[in-house]
Amino acid sequence: MGPYYLIASLVHGTYDALPPKRKPVIRDNGLREWVPLSGIIAEGMKCLPSAKLPQAQGNVLHDWHAEVLAIRAFNRFVLEECRQLALGGPETSSPFLRRRTPDEMRASESTAGDDGDTENGWWHAQPFAWRDDVALHMYCSEAPCGDASMELTMAAQADASPWDIPSLPSSPFPPPSSPFPSNSATSAEAEPTTLPGRAYFSLLGAVRRKPARGDAPPTLSKSCSDKLALRQCASLLSGLAVLLVSPENAYVRCLVLPEAAYSVGGCRRAFSATTLDEEKKGNGEVEGENGVEVREAIAKAGEGRMRPLYGRKWGGGYSFRPFEVRTTGLEFAFSRREVSRSEKTATSNLAVAWTAAPTSLPIPTSPPPLAPTTSTPTPSILDAADAPTNAVRAPKALEEATLGGALQGRKQFDVRGASFASRRRMWGLAAEVADLLAATNKGAGMGEGTEEAGVAEIQRALAGARSYGELKVSRLLAARRKMKEDVRAEALKGWARNLGDDGFGI
Repeated sequence: MGPYYLIASLVHGTYDALPPKRKPVIRDNGLREWVPLSGIIAEGMKCLPSAKLPQAQGNVLHDWHAEVLAIRAFNRFVLEECRQLALGGPETSSPFLRRRTPDEMRASESTAGDDGDTENGWWHAQPFAWRDDVALHMYCSEAPCGDASMELTMAAQADASPWDIPSLPSSPFPPPSSPFPSNSATSAEAEPTTLPGRAYFSLLGAVRRKPARGDAPPTLSKSCSDKLALRQCASLLSGLAVLLVSPENAYVRCLVLPEAAYSVGGCRRAFSATTLDEEKKGNGEVEGENGVEVREAIAKAGEGRMRPLYGRKWGGGYSFRPFEVRTTGLEFAFSRREVSRSEKTATSNLAVAWTAAPTSLPIPTSPPPLAPTTSTPTPSILDAADAPTNAVRAPKALEEATLGGALQGRKQFDVRGASFASRRRMWGLAAEVADLLAATNKGAGMGEGTEEAGVAEIQRALAGARSYGELKVSRLLAARRKMKEDVRAEALKGWARNLGDDGFGI
């Protein structure tokens, strides 16, 4: 029993402990549902159509494929951990996060300009960092949709003949003004966006949107392969979490997949930055695969699409940190392969997210007074579990089920249906943490030192933004924007941004 089996079994074990209402069911017509699973305990396989983004107002998840939902849940856990540290004061500690030293923060202070490109580098004065001695591993019960699973998609076709691919002079991707042509004669099945889903499966190395039925509303939500590839540069931290936690150590070290859901060539092409010769010298045999088959698959896949970013470092703590892909023989009970043993199967519409409770630290009997700010959301926006008036709530694990990106049982665009991982609630929690840190510093009589100045700057960014879109272009996130621009321009070419849900405020 190797470490990758252990990683998968820990995820499975936690999922097994969830109540039956959080799991796929056998429908009245006999169809047995299946669903992908990813750690940190999340399941799901849908996304929000582009046309509905303006209605979301930060309350609705855009993408609830298991991999993406797991990352969002991880960010919620990180913010909750920051909150516990802020409540406990300077003497508290966490097994996951550490406080950065004034020297670390001072070395990256901004000194000029509003675009973030300062003479001493990009802003990098977060009060916390992920601990160096805690490695992050991710488990997925299915191959990530998109480029990493194209060989598996081809193998599953009754007719795996390549489709005709449009001939473009400089890029395999269509320009934004022209839709991808359809392989079908019917207009109803025409590709509705500039990115292919699972269509044109012989087009390898391409940025793709989430796969969907031919009659599904169009979406620009990128495939899990593309989003995971980007995370090798951006870290697991979201733009909100990275205001409080340095991204330096928050990278996935290893991605664990079931043996039956692993394409060595597909994963290498989607995530790697090495050439074929480097692959032979560096990696040797790949677990769960025959050596000859590995070499043939690698040769067929060619150069990894992240090659232009090999060894790249950016300001703000960002760098290209490729993860390993390893396999396990352990299968998820609700995987497509296990469920397909039944005659009738269907995909589950339910998405479930779970996070561990934040570290149990001593909590004061009464909360410190909040520093004056406009950043704290009103109770009408957040539920009682998130409201700052309940600042001494005991740490607890979070668990929820969503349908259509909103809490099960709530209307899709109702603020009361916002997931704990939604943009609005995550922004509210980040603002609360900044307020608590500022209040703790003030209560301790701390002056305007490096840490206090950094917290004040974070607090101003979260409080001063009139909209989510304005927050995203904050000077404090300039290094993150620069990194993402470079990745999209050099490696993940053809990336179309999924815009429309950034006009709301708190």
